[in-house]
Amino acid sequence: MRLVSLVVKSSITNEVIRYIEFNESGLSLIVDETDNKTSGSNIGKTTAVKVIDLCLGAKSISSLYKEKDTGENHIVKDFLEKNKIVSELTCKIDDKDYAFKRALYRNGKNEINGEIVKNITEYRNKLNEIIFDNTNNKPTLRQLISKFIRLENSNESALLKYLGTFCKNYEYQAIYEYLYGIDTSKSENVDILSLNEDIDKDIEAIFRKNGVSSLSEFKAKISLMKEEVEKFKKAYSEVTIIEEYEDKKKEMKEVLTCINKLEGISAKGNLKINLMKEKIKKEEEKIFSVDHKLLKKLYDETKILMDKPLKDFEELQKFHNGMVNKRITMLKESLEEMNSSLSVVDNELSRLRKEYETNYVSFNTELKDKFEEKYTEFSINKIKLQNYINDYEYIVTKKKEKQDNLDKKVKENNDFDKKEDIKKTLNNYFKNLTDKIIGETFAIVLNDDENEFPVKIIGMNGKPGTGIKKAMITCFDLAHINLIIDKKYHMPVFEIHDKLENIDLKELKNIIKITRKFRGQYIFPILNDRIDKLDILEKEVVLRLSSENKFFQI
Repeated sequence: MRLVSLVVKSSITNEVIRYIEFNESGLSLIVDETDNKTSGSNIGKTTAVKVIDLCLGAKSISSLYKEKDTGENHIVKDFLEKNKIVSELTCKIDDKDYAFKRALYRNGKNEINGEIVKNITEYRNKLNEIIFDNTNNKPTLRQLISKFIRLENSNESALLKYLGTFCKNYEYQAIYEYLYGIDTSKSENVDILSLNEDIDKDIEAIFRKNGVSSLSEFKAKISLMKEEVEKFKKAYSEVTIIEEYEDKKKEMKEVLTCINKLEGISAKGNLKINLMKEKIKKEEEKIFSVDHKLLKKLYDETKILMDKPLKDFEELQKFHNGMVNKRITMLKESLEEMNSSLSVVDNELSRLRKEYETNYVSFNTELKDKFEEKYTEFSINKIKLQNYINDYEYIVTKKKEKQDNLDKKVKENNDFDKKEDIKKTLNNYFKNLTDKIIGETFAIVLNDDENEFPVKIIGMNGKPGTGIKKAMITCFDLAHINLIIDKKYHMPVFEIHDKLENIDLKELKNIIKITRKFRGQYIFPILNDRIDKLDILEKEVVLRLSSENKFFQI
């Protein structure tokens, strides 16, 4: 795939705002013509690259007018919205022209060869199929195309990890093997590896929570907890106060029997006392209700029987009242005896009740507290044990799920000879480029281990230093393009680098010299003051920008 041209225009007036025609091979430079005293920022160098990136599936059009440091540029945003600006990138793939049109305003329609695509996801999927002949979208378009368009990631740390550190090693393994044409099967296994990675994180979190590092440790911990729970269970069922409780229960039963018996006696005594009080009351009433006629009759009769008859009626009345009072006195004496006896019973009953309450009820409370304490300990450990068992069984299930996932992996292509041939071709180009551009020979090492990063760069003196990494990006990416051309891979043969103007002048001269004969397309911005120093040819410049001629001409 080669870039042919980029057109930016208003979809309302059809007015062309910017037209760029790229060189078929070699250099296509974007020149910043601002002088040394004027900042070259905000004229549109990076914007030009971002527009190409949007046509190739970048997600957010807001990147054209929003920066982390400076915020939102309302002038650019309003211009895009008001004029309904669109960009169309024309490419040649297998001698066939393709037009990728992207709306640069909100809710605009995107098109491929004049056919509207309903959303960005479908747009990307179609591009992935067209550009990379990738029908299953593994790796994704953006994972692949970002290797050919380096924007803010064009820094030393992103030399190899061009997608950033959030991308996992196994994902980079699949991506690089796809890009180098080694094997596409790894990309089909990425989802499985991702699922298993989540499972591993889940298992690790459970291990940490339970203070173990393996299933065997977990199993041992569960066994120890089971023993502990059994101890608590035994202690609960055989708590020593049970024997005390039985003795106390027997003792209190005897006390309760006495209480019941005395309560019966007390009830009967109270009943007798009440009856006695009734009798006394009736006797007392007799004194005030004397029948004088009856007494007179009695008096007449007694005169016959008695040797010394009562002298008169008053004597008879006195005799009657005396008899009544005597009975009352006798009844009161009996009542006093009853009260005295009942008082003894009630005192004993009160004592026994107090004894029962003090000893038995308080003992029951103490017993209950002791039981609750033991039961609480038992319950806590039982819950812990159940949680351990649940977590253990969960891990066992997850490990089985992980193995089931691995069983579904697509068999990877282990064609050793093919890989060695690719590695040899790649390194021939890379060694030549590093030697001519940097002045030191480096090699690319490919790593098969999915847990390790797939690519390393080594030299005679070890890894490349910080000072040469910017030039190393050029060597690394252009070697890849040469590999694609040699092997006729269905991939882009262009490379776009932003921020390359800050590279060392000596290395930049070497890059210009080498890439003039480059079979692919190398596109990057360059400052105007370096043009003369680098002997740039006019035909190598595809776009000139300045503070008076910004990308969107606003």
